[in-house]
Amino acid sequence: MKRPSQRSIRLKRLGGCLVGSMVLALMWGPQEGVQSDYGYEFRQAVFSPRILVFLALGVLLYLGITYWFKIEPYLTRPGVRPLAAGATTVIVSQTLLHWNDQVGDAKFATVASAAAATKGLSPLAAAFFGWLAWAQFLVLFLAIAAAAVRRLRVLAWVAMAGSLAAGVVALIAHANVASYVGGVDHSLGSAVCALGYLTMASAAATVAISTEDVAHTRAFIDRAFDWRPGMPLVVLGMACGLVSFVVATWFSPGHFNATLTDTSHRFAGSGLAPLATLYLSWLSWLLLVVGVAAAGAGSYLRNTAVAWVGVAVSLAAVVLTLVTLYDISSVAGARHVDAATGPWQNLGAGGWLACTAFSFIAAGGYLAATGRTRSDRPRGSDLVNSTRGRSGVMQSIVLAGIALALFYPPTTTPYWQTVLVSEIGVYVLLAIGLNVVVGWAGLLDLGYIAFFAIGSYTTAYLVGSLPVKPPSWLHMTPLLAMPFAILVCVLAGVALGAPTLRLRGDYLAVVTLGFGEIIRITAINADGLTNSTRGPSPPVPHPVISIGPIHLTWGLSQLQYWYPLLFLICVVIVLFSRLEASRLGRAWAAIREDEVAAQATGINTSRVKLLAFAIGASTSGITGVFFASQVGYFNPDNFVLANSILVVAYVVFGGMGSLPGVIAGTVLLTWLPEFLRDQVPAPDRQMWIGALLLLMMIFRPGGLIPARRRQAELAGLGQALSAEPMAVPMAEGM
Repeated sequence: MKRPSQRSIRLKRLGGCLVGSMVLALMWGPQEGVQSDYGYEFRQAVFSPRILVFLALGVLLYLGITYWFKIEPYLTRPGVRPLAAGATTVIVSQTLLHWNDQVGDAKFATVASAAAATKGLSPLAAAFFGWLAWAQFLVLFLAIAAAAVRRLRVLAWVAMAGSLAAGVVALIAHANVASYVGGVDHSLGSAVCALGYLTMASAAATVAISTEDVAHTRAFIDRAFDWRPGMPLVVLGMACGLVSFVVATWFSPGHFNATLTDTSHRFAGSGLAPLATLYLSWLSWLLLVVGVAAAGAGSYLRNTAVAWVGVAVSLAAVVLTLVTLYDISSVAGARHVDAATGPWQNLGAGGWLACTAFSFIAAGGYLAATGRTRSDRPRGSDLVNSTRGRSGVMQSIVLAGIALALFYPPTTTPYWQTVLVSEIGVYVLLAIGLNVVVGWAGLLDLGYIAFFAIGSYTTAYLVGSLPVKPPSWLHMTPLLAMPFAILVCVLAGVALGAPTLRLRGDYLAVVTLGFGEIIRITAINADGLTNSTRGPSPPVPHPVISIGPIHLTWGLSQLQYWYPLLFLICVVIVLFSRLEASRLGRAWAAIREDEVAAQATGINTSRVKLLAFAIGASTSGITGVFFASQVGYFNPDNFVLANSILVVAYVVFGGMGSLPGVIAGTVLLTWLPEFLRDQVPAPDRQMWIGALLLLMMIFRPGGLIPARRRQAELAGLGQALSAEPMAVPMAEGM
């Protein structure tokens, strides 16, 4: 059989890249076809000058694939990765983010069109929004790339200065437009653009300073976090605190747009608590200075006592900030300032950013007080650390993630708060449960959404929202129904697992798929039990807690659901991570790799598989309670097969068997469709998600954050071993 020539291979590759670029042109943009003219979208996307940009991208992709062996060595040069990160940030800011909330859809292109038709702008702003924005980006990007490839240090220094100047130009141009338009503007496009140019400037400085041939990015990050544990978080907290106290809005973001100082003046003599008055005037700055000084000194001097002082001061500052926010909103609600009616209303992002800043500082102080650098560890601990991963980096990421999960949601719109609870939070719990069955035990379950339905209908029954009412002694609120919903889901998991103990692979997948459809169809047909497609009636009530003087009622805002849901997610993550490292977790791993071999070693495979189904289904009970009480109304259409496959996609996309990967994959794939809602026509959203899944499976088959075992199977574990023998100290011998 004659092998194809290199020329035919390259022609096919070029054709594929050009066709792919045309498909991208159809996907990108607001154009949408109509039933009366099926070629309308094609003409709008292809028969216009914009197609030249996409064809150029296709040609660049072809060149990159064809000459990858020549390009790859340059991609490992110092400064290339921060250059890519900075360039991506600038592109995102100038394509997706808002630049002025008062102009159309507020995106850069819209603001640029409005600026071109405006005569009163400064020449710098007119040039920036006319031609300078993209021109300076392309020139600086090419200059830094050329400096990195050719080792031109003078050019790198010049590009660094140009990048810093470009960031300043973006900020000045935005300020000029904002002052000309007037009104309240909370857009972040210019700030993110300046941050991108700052990153590009750091890339240029790295190119100019470095003498290495290959960038060791991971080793550099390890050294940066290991040099003084907690210091990066302290610096980040200080930066966030300065932004919060100087420029961020604390009260009435839609009208007064009051900063910390403005809020202090506005509420002077209004009956604000004395402690809150002091906080707004000078106490907040004192707490920031003391917290940064104590945590930073404790980290730099490796002084545990001083670091703990920084932790205590910063945590106290978080509490005082929350108390101040409550006092501000309470006084404003009592006086109906700017239409406020009660606590926690009409607050800006400044106070929540201050809480985030103090949390970062406290986390940095905690790492400084409890962490040890590599030089402090016993001999031989580097080997252990290399197998366990970068603990200092991971601890910093986890602590920063907790702070963001606590204080970022209040700054979002009510729509995104609803998405956070009913989409992200709910599906994170479902994906964690399914990861036990699919990721750890290796049992393909396509009917997992059935357990979600069982948990939801159990909750509706126990609160009296179904046609069949519970006995008076069993009637309860949604929170009290949680243990019962978990128990019912566990029993349902055992009921599914028991008949399928002998099934594997595709056969098991078909049976679980049938189980999910049986539950859904039963919910439709059992009219007297489930109320069929009409759903619960009356709706499932919101949870209520009444213990003495404490009276809490959920349902006033979505954030009331987010915080208990976040707490339960954290508890489930801790318990399941312990479970993964337990004897049962190792038995699941053995079954996943080879069930026959696992049984031969003495593992009771029937019992272990039943536990996988039962424990995996338990999180569905928790999820069902929160979902049912949060939405109030649901019907069998909420539990279709597509949702089951979606949860499986979350697990596979994030990384089967990896808890961080499953969580990251779920968050990304639930956020992306909602983000694309304002970017592309609704029918195109699934194309983008499908394209992302396809690219992930091609270039990163292990998932977003693969499990170490899965990563070892696909690419090997660690670096290639040297052929030279390694000297072993006598004390570390056998």
